[in-house]
Amino acid sequence: MSTPFNQNEGKRIPNPQVLEVKTPQLKNEFSTSSHNLEPSMGKALLKEVPKLKEWPHFTGEREYDHMGFIRGIDMIKEDFELPDRLVTERFNTSFTRSAHRWYIKLRQAQGHQIWTWWKTQIINKWANDAWIFKVETAFESAKFNADKDKALPCFCQKKDRLTALYPDMSEFMIHTKILRQCGGDLEHAVQSRTTEKSSAEDIINTLEVVTTRTKIGSRVNLKTRFNTP
Repeated sequence: MSTPFNQNEGKRIPNPQVLEVKTPQLKNEFSTSSHNLEPSMGKALLKEVPKLKEWPHFTGEREYDHMGFIRGIDMIKEDFELPDRLVTERFNTSFTRSAHRWYIKLRQAQGHQIWTWWKTQIINKWANDAWIFKVETAFESAKFNADKDKALPCFCQKKDRLTALYPDMSEFMIHTKILRQCGGDLEHAVQSRTTEKSSAEDIINTLEVVTTRTKIGSRVNLKTRFNTP
């Protein structure tokens, strides 16, 4: 099965000696000299950087939170033009629970690394074949039920799963795959009311209108159709 992620395990990490690591009280500060910044520029940068508690956190225990963490760090790094060291030195707090234990072992073995390196390790660890199979299975098995499912949360969950699996998939293809989970009549009804350029909000609104006003896709509607003499 082809996947959008690099599945190479890369260099084997030796098992480091188990040490008790105390989590330091990190302050929202850093050495301007170590980042090759002028002192005045460093102070100005610090005023704009989000507080540590506002940074993305990663547990490694949710279905696709590693992708959300990567996107969040990428956005902060880009928006504030942060040097890598300022980003990675916060990982001892940003990584929590299972992800924190993994981070500590890798950090002890490999030392300081740039964000791109850490991003690759996260993808290799959590976006593996087992994860891909699990998310694909969850997407395929969760059919939309017009009688009990609400359009907004159902659509968003399906879109998050597809985006995590296929980051480069177009919006149109994502919407098409989601609508195929709705069944023939409902899929056709929504597609006939939208276009290839319709946004996710347009699809959701149309799905809500169709299911509430026409009852297309409803089991009650199906029973009425097939029981009519």
